[in-house]
Amino acid sequence: FTSMARVAPSHDGKDMDAGARLRDLRDLRNAARQPKSTTAPVAAKAAPSRCRRIWLSFVDADCDGDVDWNDAEAVSSARLAEHFFSGRGMDRRFQRQLRSESRRPRQRGPLDGEEAQPQVHRNALIMFASKVTGKVIEDQDDYWPIFVILEALLTFILWVIGATSEEEFFSAKAGLDSIFPGRTNMATHQDCADLRFQVWRWLTYQFSHSGLSHLGLNIFMLLVVGIRLERYHGHWRTLVIFNLGVICAAFNFAVIDGHASLIGMSGGVYALMGMTFGSLILNWHDTRYRRPELFMLVLLFLLDLAFAYFDSTSADSETSHSAHFGGYAAGVILGVLVGRNLDEEEQIQHAKTLRCERILQGIFASTGAVALLLVFAWMAQWPPRTLSDTTPWCWNRQVFNQSMFPDEFRYHCVRCQDQQCISMFEAMPNTEKVSFRICQQAGWSYSQ
Repeated sequence: FTSMARVAPSHDGKDMDAGARLRDLRDLRNAARQPKSTTAPVAAKAAPSRCRRIWLSFVDADCDGDVDWNDAEAVSSARLAEHFFSGRGMDRRFQRQLRSESRRPRQRGPLDGEEAQPQVHRNALIMFASKVTGKVIEDQDDYWPIFVILEALLTFILWVIGATSEEEFFSAKAGLDSIFPGRTNMATHQDCADLRFQVWRWLTYQFSHSGLSHLGLNIFMLLVVGIRLERYHGHWRTLVIFNLGVICAAFNFAVIDGHASLIGMSGGVYALMGMTFGSLILNWHDTRYRRPELFMLVLLFLLDLAFAYFDSTSADSETSHSAHFGGYAAGVILGVLVGRNLDEEEQIQHAKTLRCERILQGIFASTGAVALLLVFAWMAQWPPRTLSDTTPWCWNRQVFNQSMFPDEFRYHCVRCQDQQCISMFEAMPNTEKVSFRICQQAGWSYSQ
């Protein structure tokens, strides 16, 4: 108003007096306060629905409350994966809220020398965040997820190639085992043929799956867990820990469930989940959302334990929880031993923490070495046996023989550990193959 009073001329070209200027200013003020007349009411902008808010939270990279051309870069496949899996979307939305709060007028101005601090609502994302003193693990996205994507593509292509030749496409057991039948799945024996020294089986079984649902679940978990890990830890760490997890899953499977065969890459996927837990141990004070992450990891582990318990009571279960546990344990140990540690990149600020982490790494390394020695000692025994059933055997069948089993008119489960016992039952007319899991539920009628 002061500037307008200085430049406002009178109608006759001469300067207006003070009273006229005040009247004109009063008229301008009253006109500005009056609402503008419109011919049609303007509809208020509807609040976005819940589904739209959830969708925007994942694809609205510029955080403007809408999906437009400015989000085109983020909606591309590569940037969308970065926005979704890296955790930066949550950070950007949080920083945007801080900026909007800082622009709001304060009830009381700051004192001399005091900077205005942003006011954050109690329901802001700060309730999930923790204080970080140095580098933040969510901001260290230095690599592209090359290995994870190639692993998923290779496994999917091999399964499709094998499943196209099967009658039931969606439930086909296919993959690398379709190209080399019976030579790539994980097994310690086939009847009494010793397969323990066919070491390629410890890795190649990951490229075969028992159906599209099995394959799809493993690929989904690989992408969800692996992309974020590889972007932080790098290609080689992720590749090594994934494949060592596959091997350790096979070791644990041989000890706990050594009479069965194993396919699928779930051991490597669980190794990446264990790697996430190991990385959280090493970078606890460098992870902004460490408590929600710890909660989700513990919840998933407890759910898997519950599923393992219920599956153990069913003879039809095909899920190998022993391989899951072996891969998870390997991932935790290797994640602590060789995972990327931000404290090492800031040694001066975290010297005391590094000393504690070196002690912890020594404990994990010793535990892993002892576990491997025990596994090798157990697998050295022949015929094979498991922790749940220490009776050694390598051949099982169901036999109907009333002279040998006169009490009951039915088939009986038998098992042998040498060729003499096998020849005796093979000479009987009514000898059929049967799953050893059914025999475990029904009971063994004869054990050599």
